[in-house]
Amino acid sequence: MAFPTPLALMIPLAFAVSDTLPRFNIEPTCKGGLDSPGLNERYDRCIAEENAARKKLEANWSGYPAGDRTVCARTAGMASGSYVELLTCLEMDADARKLKFR
Repeated sequence: MAFPTPLALMIPLAFAVSDTLPRFNIEPTCKGGLDSPGLNERYDRCIAEENAARKKLEANWSGYPAGDRTVCARTAGMASGSYVELLTCLEMDADARKLKFR
């Protein structure tokens, strides 16, 4: 009986990641490790931007190519995770694809 190679076992994981929008804990991203007075406004703005990016991603997630979703989700989640970074990555990939056809 032949057993699947490790690479064959990992392929379904790559596609599973791209099927659903990942969940990030945006609080550490917005907090930035700083507890200084006066940062509440910056923190609140960051949370609002992250939530707006997530909302846009939820609306358009299936429209992005699966490969881009997988790579960008992995990249955006490397630290504490950022929907703004994820959206930016996906938009940059789309823009780069457009440039290739001009």
